[in-house]
Amino acid sequence: MTTATETLPQTLTVESAANRLQVVDFLRGFALLGILIAHIVSWFDGGPLPGSIYQKAFENIPVWQQILNGITQFISEVLVRGKFFSFFSFLFGLSFALQLFSFEKKSGNFLGRYAWRLVILGLIGLAHSLHWRGDILSIYAPLGFLLLLFRKLPDKIILTLAILLVINIPTRLTAIYQQYLPQSSKAQQEQQNKQSEKEAEQYYQIMMHGSYAENLKANFKALEMKKNFQIESGRIYITFGFFLLGLYAGRKKIFEQFPVNKLFFKKILQYSGFIALGLLIAGICLGVMYNNNPQPPPAILFIFMTIYDSFNALLTLFYIAGITLLFAKPVWNSRLLHFAPVGKMALTSYVSQTVIGLLLFYGYCGLGLVGIIPPWICFLLSAPIFLLQMQFSKWWLSRFKYGPLEWIWRSATYLRWQPIHL
Repeated sequence: MTTATETLPQTLTVESAANRLQVVDFLRGFALLGILIAHIVSWFDGGPLPGSIYQKAFENIPVWQQILNGITQFISEVLVRGKFFSFFSFLFGLSFALQLFSFEKKSGNFLGRYAWRLVILGLIGLAHSLHWRGDILSIYAPLGFLLLLFRKLPDKIILTLAILLVINIPTRLTAIYQQYLPQSSKAQQEQQNKQSEKEAEQYYQIMMHGSYAENLKANFKALEMKKNFQIESGRIYITFGFFLLGLYAGRKKIFEQFPVNKLFFKKILQYSGFIALGLLIAGICLGVMYNNNPQPPPAILFIFMTIYDSFNALLTLFYIAGITLLFAKPVWNSRLLHFAPVGKMALTSYVSQTVIGLLLFYGYCGLGLVGIIPPWICFLLSAPIFLLQMQFSKWWLSRFKYGPLEWIWRSATYLRWQPIHL
């Protein structure tokens, strides 16, 4: 009689040496593909651009290109944007759980080591943010410290908090509270819109024509705006919610014990898919009904945003469950395993995507193609770029134990250079 672990595909088992699941590396690689698509179709903007840029890219072009841009926008907004940063966040929480279990077995100083590891990640994130405002690492580091405080909470509390956060309940409650506060007049709103457009124009001019030092300075000043966006949009709550969901999944060992939990994955796939489809239809109906209303009633806006955040969360779960089930099938496993090297070098892969984006779209250090290449071509460009990352990651890991940035991060964590050659 075979046991659960004997029937588990080799690529889903824990590697004893590194205590890592190859399926997690694969999922991380898949998430990085989604992140690349989300960023590249908006020219790695990192912040709002002037309305004239969007007019140039979407309106003053042949009809056939407008159609292709519309399809690209639909794919990006409905299937990609808002899903893969949460996917990546789930994996961060899952990795946290796996590392926690590993340290507990070794009776090591987990708190001190992990806290210092987060400090190093925060410094890398800060450096990344100074070059590109869309960085997420500088958000992950402080939230990682918060995750340490939640590590011993009961499973039910972890799961409840996770669900409330991933559907962005704190932001919805804030919106209800703000309805009782004095509202801005129409003149004030118009003034705020003009100020936002002015700031977008200044950002565009700096990223396209400013010097390297001017961009660093402007991006440093924008850290406050980035923090405000994270809180006002609720992105920070969603991110931490998926951290907790990943922590919960790690505690329950749903990936390590995949054969036992296969039915659970199928149920998540079915329920999340059906409910997400229903929410999508409801959201489209609301959008059609209030399309010509520049300021819909607060109740309708509240319902729409709740649908939007819930849809994003459910589709993220749909992706996680679906591709994990696909990865477990022998016929697909060997093909999908090509994503794993990119995921194993996740930090290097993530930052290198930014480097490529800056070289393509930013004027101060690259070709300055923002608004020039239409989104549908950008979408097609994601394929060769990611294939290049696949090949590079595979080549690098055939010679070295860690990716370049992973090696630096690991060496800084242990305060001594780590052996890198195989």
